[in-house]
Amino acid sequence: MDEGFILANKFRRILFDELVAGEGDLRRMVKKNRLIPRVAQRIMDEFVAGGIVVKKGERYEFTEEGHKLVATIGK
Repeated sequence: MDEGFILANKFRRILFDELVAGEGDLRRMVKKNRLIPRVAQRIMDEFVAGGIVVKKGERYEFTEEGHKLVATIGK
């Protein structure tokens, strides 16, 4: 997964920025940003499939690859 994939969609960018800020609870991200839960879940599934995020229990965290993207994209 590359930075263009994330930056090309405002919802992906919102969720990526929430993860960068340390939020790992998808329900809280959805509520805070007034996102459609199904859309947010699909995006997180894309992040997991792309190898930048892993789900641990009910929380999402960056993988090593995800941390590289954080360094590339920045905040």
